[in-house]
Amino acid sequence: MTQKLKLQTYTIDTPKLSRPLCLAIVSDLHGCEYGKKQRDLLDTIYRQDPDAVLMAGDMSDARGGDAPYWEFLRGVAAMVPCYYVTGNHEFSRNRRYDCFSEETVRRQKEEIRRIGIHILEGEKKLLGGSGGQVALMGMDDELVGKEEFNRQYLRCCRKVKQEEYTILLSHRPEKMGAYRCFPGDLVVCGHAHGGQWRLWGARGGVYAPGQGLFPRYAGGLYPREQGFLLVSCGLCYKYPKIPRFGNPPELVILNLNPAGKRRETTKKGS
Repeated sequence: MTQKLKLQTYTIDTPKLSRPLCLAIVSDLHGCEYGKKQRDLLDTIYRQDPDAVLMAGDMSDARGGDAPYWEFLRGVAAMVPCYYVTGNHEFSRNRRYDCFSEETVRRQKEEIRRIGIHILEGEKKLLGGSGGQVALMGMDDELVGKEEFNRQYLRCCRKVKQEEYTILLSHRPEKMGAYRCFPGDLVVCGHAHGGQWRLWGARGGVYAPGQGLFPRYAGGLYPREQGFLLVSCGLCYKYPKIPRFGNPPELVILNLNPAGKRRETTKKGS
């Protein structure tokens, strides 16, 4: 059975660019399948013609098979530049945080890099062809260890240049207390699964890990003191065992536009 997939689009205007830029944001796949060899998900991304794909963690899950995870990574890396940060499930076997060994995590990262995907661990990458400088930064999930997590975050903060449009890719939205101090323009997260249940007329969901009942940052575009926080509702439809309700899995498309300009979307294959 083909899983229904929602296409969620956000637009942010910025004077820091001279031409529009399109980013696809993929989060919390948890090894779920979207068609044979992930063809439904890959085709949807391809039709949006993004300049890059940002992966905000929890793409894998020890409770599911490895094949859908690697099929997606290999397929998307062959289409478009990709950038990846880890979530808690890249480090853990289950929600109790029974963590994998450092060697297991290291080998997984090596294979992701071999495919051609950039893993961000406090690094800064400039996105080419953006009509201006777009700086992408990212860091591991906090299960990497508190000291290393803080070190990566401070490295990202120090590399921000005000003339660049700066995006921080990080898994957990409940770290908003720290993100308020991030001097860049946008923070992109996942993890909250849209609050799992979405009730009619309610902006947020019912429950999210790390935030509990009626989470503040479950999925959407939220203002920060400087810029925005964007939280993807994610792509997982199997885990946790509580089914999603009123909250379909989503692929997020972010359009960054210079003031007064819009991107012309000529979808491939349409």
